[in-house]
Amino acid sequence: MSHSKHLLIKSIYQRNIERTPIWIMRQAGRYLPEYIATKNKAGGFMSLIRNPELACEVTMQPLKRYSLDSAILFSDILVVADMFNMNLRFEDKKGPIFDNPIRTEADLKKIPSQLDISKLSYVNETIKNIKGELNESLPLIGFIGSPWTVATYLIEGNSTKQFAYVNEMLKSNPSLLVKILEMITKGSTDYVKQQIENGVDALMIFDTWGGLLSKENYEKFSLSFIQKIILSTKKDGVPIIYYSRSKSNFAELKKLDINCVGISSENNLGEMYKFFDKKFAIQGNLDVDILKEDESTIKKEITKTLDAFPFKSGHIFNLGTGITPDIHPDKVAYLVDQVKELSIK
Repeated sequence: MSHSKHLLIKSIYQRNIERTPIWIMRQAGRYLPEYIATKNKAGGFMSLIRNPELACEVTMQPLKRYSLDSAILFSDILVVADMFNMNLRFEDKKGPIFDNPIRTEADLKKIPSQLDISKLSYVNETIKNIKGELNESLPLIGFIGSPWTVATYLIEGNSTKQFAYVNEMLKSNPSLLVKILEMITKGSTDYVKQQIENGVDALMIFDTWGGLLSKENYEKFSLSFIQKIILSTKKDGVPIIYYSRSKSNFAELKKLDINCVGISSENNLGEMYKFFDKKFAIQGNLDVDILKEDESTIKKEITKTLDAFPFKSGHIFNLGTGITPDIHPDKVAYLVDQVKELSIK
C-alpha cells in the first residue's frame, strides 16, 4: 500500500501507530461559519457541490482550523442520480428532493440505458483540486451511498422518515426494487472507479438506512449490491470503510470485503472489534450531543471512548453520526486536541 505514511490508512490496516487518528463525519459543514459563507457565495448546497473550486475550499476549511487526520470529499451521496437524469435539488428544512421519483416500471424506463459518467466530472475536478491542496500531507476519503440507501431517496422522492413507498415496493414488487438497485450499483461502480482514478486514498460507503431492513432483506437488498461494488475496486487496493446506523444485523457484515466498520454511538468499539474477530478496524463513535457539554464532560467521554478500544491499532476516532449545525467550533478544537493527547499510549 503506497500511502501507508498516513496515520488514518495505517490504522485502517491495523499497523503500528503512535496515536489514534481522528476525522469527523460532515466535518465540512454548517457548524462552521466559513462554510455557511462559502455556501451562500456559491448560491446554495447543490451549486456548492457542483463548483469544484468552492467544493475544494470547503473540504479544506476544517483542516485549516483543526489538526484532523483526513480530508473527506465534499459532495453528497445522491449526486449519482445525475447519471440517471434525475434532477436532485435541496430545499431548506426539507433536504433532498426528486420531483420524479421511481415508483413504477414506466418510471424506470425513463432512465437512460447507457449511464454517462461524464455527468459527474465536477466531482473529478473537485478531487483533483483537493489532492493538489493536500499535496500528500493528509489522505482524502471519497465516498458513495450504498445502492439501498440511495434507492430509498430515489423511490420516496425526499428524505421521509416513513419510507412508505420503499416498504410497499419491498412487499409487492421486489423485482422492480432489484432492477433499481442494479441500476444504482452499475452507476456507483463507475463512479467509485473514477474517484479512485483521481486519487482518493480510502472509500467510505454510507449505508444510512441499512438498518431498516430485516436480517434476510439486509443481505439480499443491501449487502449483496455493496459487495459487487467492492469487488470491482479490489485491484485498486483502496481501503473501504462501511458505515451503517444499524444497531443489529452486524453478523451479516462479516462476509463483506471491507477494511473498517463505522459504528454509531449505541455500540461499544472494543466489543464490535472482537465481534468481527479483529478482522476490521472500527471507526467511531462519540455521541455528537456530548460536544454540547462542558470540557470536563467532553474529556471524560473521550477517555471512555478511547478506553473502550484497548488495542494497539485499528481504531479511527469519529462521532457516531455526522456533526450537527448546533455544535460550537471551539468544542471541536477541544475534541481533536484531546483525542491526540489522550490516545498517545
